[in-house]
Amino acid sequence: MISQFFILSSKGDPLIYKDFRGDSGGRDVAELFYRKLTGLPGDESPVVMHHDGRHFIHIRHSSLYLVVTTSENVSPFSLLELLSRTMAMYRPHPRRC
Repeated sequence: MISQFFILSSKGDPLIYKDFRGDSGGRDVAELFYRKLTGLPGDESPVVMHHDGRHFIHIRHSSLYLVVTTSENVSPFSLLELLSRTMAMYRPHPRRC
């Protein structure tokens, strides 16, 4: 079960935020995710992170981070598929002439 869904800019600003369960600590979770992400060494961040009983699953597309959180044991692959399909819906389609 997804606890939260949010989209962050490359600077960590929340663009979209939805808390589905109300058990996750509010908008501070988005800030926590971004701090954890930017505190990691190197250029590549792990797709799945765990902190304080909460799992963060995210993908990066262009300059956006699409993130879901869960506190339950959910398959990360199903959540990655959800994020990928969500991003695919908003990709610009090539115009036909």
